[in-house]
Amino acid sequence: MKKQTLAGIFAGAYSAGLLSMYLLDPQRGKRRRAELRDKWVHTKSEAGKFSARFGRDLVNRTEGAMAEAEQLLHRESPTDYVLEQRVHTALGRILSHPGAVEVSAKDGSVFLSGWILADEAEEVDKAVASIEGVKDFTSYLNTADNPKHIPALQGGERRRHIPELFQERWSPSFRVLAGCTGLGLAAFGKARSGSFKNPFAGAGLLLLTRSLLNRPFAAVAGAGPSAGIRVQKTLFVKATPAELYQFWNNPENYPKALPHVKEVTRLEDSLYQWQLSGTAGLTVKWTGKMVRSIPDKLIEWKSSPGAIVENHGIIHFDAVNGEQTRIQIQMSYRPPAGLVGHAFAALLGIDPKTILDQDFVRLKALFNQGITVVHGHSVMKSDVASAAS
Repeated sequence: MKKQTLAGIFAGAYSAGLLSMYLLDPQRGKRRRAELRDKWVHTKSEAGKFSARFGRDLVNRTEGAMAEAEQLLHRESPTDYVLEQRVHTALGRILSHPGAVEVSAKDGSVFLSGWILADEAEEVDKAVASIEGVKDFTSYLNTADNPKHIPALQGGERRRHIPELFQERWSPSFRVLAGCTGLGLAAFGKARSGSFKNPFAGAGLLLLTRSLLNRPFAAVAGAGPSAGIRVQKTLFVKATPAELYQFWNNPENYPKALPHVKEVTRLEDSLYQWQLSGTAGLTVKWTGKMVRSIPDKLIEWKSSPGAIVENHGIIHFDAVNGEQTRIQIQMSYRPPAGLVGHAFAALLGIDPKTILDQDFVRLKALFNQGITVVHGHSVMKSDVASAAS
């Protein structure tokens, strides 16, 4: 127990020290505090918008539930039009070509005609028979094993009803419900074992994180195509495309002008080892290759297979009014621990978006004013140009 208490005290003191270093840094502390304040204002705004969406969603769901309850208590035969719409809705959930089916209803009797795929016939029978208000139905549907020569069955995709738990995006009400459930499971698991290693606690934390990020479980855990983060940025610099291309085409030059780039080492032709510095001396390393370049137009790069930070990006240079160049960067990267890793990196100030925002301020000052400050030292535009040549 004493060891756990000492470990907790040490972890708390270490975290407080890191936070103090981050916010009270003589060179960047003021800007970081301003960014933190802006993020807090943005978070409050987003929370207000989410609360409004949650309120509307909850009201709509409540009204729907009350209408269904009232319908159960006061059963009335639906009109022919309402019954037809119910059948259309049910068929739209299971058929790949619902528009190829015609529906008509008369006094609770339903008639179907048109075309469906042969392997969908059984599902149609079950779906229509389960619809409230259907007394009986007659099918005049034509079925086809090979729809190659049937225009009504061309294209299309079979629709499957996916429970909301497994949908890519959750509704506001479901997010709140899942988040509360996850928080309860995490608290229950920790109370039983004293740590978050309990299966209930682990499942609860995963569910809570999923509800906060509103992204698929695979993305939260760092798996699947949706786990990647995309970043886009555009800025205008007072320089020619040739000058900017010369700078970006020489990665060894980056540490001179970009504060977060600690070192870039050429391993072989177009292959480099990158070192980026973050808060409290943390360093991230990986290898990457310049895979494509068009002089004065664009540069494309991609990380090597197995890199701790998988990334791919392209930068375009476009002349504007003969005096400025528009720089457009499109970048994607996959954090080691998915979206959780991205959130952690953002807190430490080593996520790509934060790095681009901060480093581009220095780069723009370098080319617009001819001088900037990197790592506490003044860097002249001529220093970068001479190193690149």
